[in-house]
Amino acid sequence: VKVLDRMRTGLEGPEMLEKQKTVLATICRKLAVYQETVAKDDEAAVQAYKEALRAHATNEACMLALCQLHYRRDDFEACRQQCEVLCRVNKDNQDAAILIADLEFAQGNDEEAMTEYRKVLRRKPNNYNALKKLIVLLKRSGKLAEAPKYLKLAERNNARAFSHAGLHFCKGLYHRASDDIHEAVKHFNLGRRDGEWGRECLTNMVEIYLNPDNDNSWDAESDGNSGQAEAVKIAGKLMDELAAMTPTPHPIGFRVLQTYALLGEYKISGDKEQLDRAEQQFIEMLEEDREYVPAMLGLSNVFMFEKAQNKARNMLKRIAKMQHSQDLCDEFESAYLNLADIYILRSKYDLALDLCRRCLQFNKSCGKAWEYMGVVMEREQAYKDAAEYYEQAWKCAHETSAPVGYRLAFNYLKAKRYVEAIDVCHRVLRQFPDYPKINTDILEKAYSMIRP
Repeated sequence: VKVLDRMRTGLEGPEMLEKQKTVLATICRKLAVYQETVAKDDEAAVQAYKEALRAHATNEACMLALCQLHYRRDDFEACRQQCEVLCRVNKDNQDAAILIADLEFAQGNDEEAMTEYRKVLRRKPNNYNALKKLIVLLKRSGKLAEAPKYLKLAERNNARAFSHAGLHFCKGLYHRASDDIHEAVKHFNLGRRDGEWGRECLTNMVEIYLNPDNDNSWDAESDGNSGQAEAVKIAGKLMDELAAMTPTPHPIGFRVLQTYALLGEYKISGDKEQLDRAEQQFIEMLEEDREYVPAMLGLSNVFMFEKAQNKARNMLKRIAKMQHSQDLCDEFESAYLNLADIYILRSKYDLALDLCRRCLQFNKSCGKAWEYMGVVMEREQAYKDAAEYYEQAWKCAHETSAPVGYRLAFNYLKAKRYVEAIDVCHRVLRQFPDYPKINTDILEKAYSMIRP
C-alpha cells in the first residue's frame, strides 16, 4: 500500500502503478479467499475484497467474488449494487447476469428471474447453468412447455452440443419434470461421468430409482416386487459412483441421499436394523443443524415407517411453520404434501387444503397438490369441484398417470359429464390396457347413461 501511495504522488510511472495495483488486488483477493474458506470470517473477507477493489477498482474477479459472498450471506441489496457496478464495467459478464437472475429467484420474484435467465440464454444459448435454473422456474410457474425452445436453441448454437454433459443434464431435468422418467434417466446417464455435471446427474438418477413415481415413501412399502428391488440395487451402485465423485468429508446433502438409499433397502428387506440406522443418521444431522429441513423431512418419513404418525405430524408441522426457502423448495413441498396427506386421513380437510394451496403458491405444476384437493372435494361429494382439481392434476401429470386419470373419469361420471368420462377412460386404457376396474366402474356406466 505504501508503494502505491508513493506512486500516486508521482514518484513512479503509470505503468508501474497499474502493475502494482494488480499485484495488491491479487494479494488481497487471496487473503479474502482464505478468510472466507479457511478462517470462516465473512466480515474480514468482505473487507479484504473491498481493499482489493480500492487498489484496482475494475478487477472483475474480485468484484464477482464479492457479489457471490454478499449473495451467500443473504445480503441481497449489497449483492445487487455490486452486480450493477460489475455490469457497468463489463456488460457482457455472464456470471454477473446470472447472479442478478439468482437474486430475483432467491427473493421469490420468479417472473423477473425468468426474464433475466432468458436474456442470458439469448446471448449465450449454451450457458447450461442458466438453462438449468430457467427449466426449474418454468416448471414452478406452470410454463414448462416453453423449455424445449431453449433446449433446441442450445443444440443449434453449437454443433457439438449433443456431446455436452450440461445439455444432457438440462434435458434430463426437463423430461423428469414432464414425468417422462425413461428419457430423463437416459440423458442423466449420458452426463453422469462428467466432472462438472456428473454429481447432479447421479443425484437425480438415485432419486428416480428410489422413488420413480414421486410418492410418499411410506405409501410404497415393498411386497417383494422384483422390479422395485432391482431399482433399489441400481440406486445403491449409483450411490457408490456418487460417493467417489464427492469430496470428503461428505457434505450433509450427500448424507441425506445416502440415508434415503438405506430407507429404500429397508422397504425391500423389512430389516428393522436398517430403519434404526436411518433414524440415527437423520438425528445426527439434526444435532449438527437442528433446523436442517431435509433431515427433518427424512426423520418424519422414518416415523411414518415406524407407524408413529403423531411424531411424524409434529415434525412436519415444525417444517410448515418455518420460513420457506427457495433453495429447499422441493423439501418444503414434500413436507407440506406429507402433512396434507396426514390431515386428509384424519378428515381435517381445511388444514389439508391450506397446505395444498401453499404448495401451489410456490409451484403451480405441483400435480400432487391438485390431486389432494380433488381427494378432499370428492370425499365431501363436491364432484364438480373435484373434477376441476383432478383436471389440473391430470394436466400436470401430462395425462400419463393412470390413478389420476381414473379419479378424473370417476368424478366426471359423478358430475354427469359422461362424454368427458369416456374420453379419459379411453386415454387411460390406451396407455394401460389392463388398468383394473376402469371398464366396469366407469366406462360401461358412462356409455349406458348416453345411450338412448
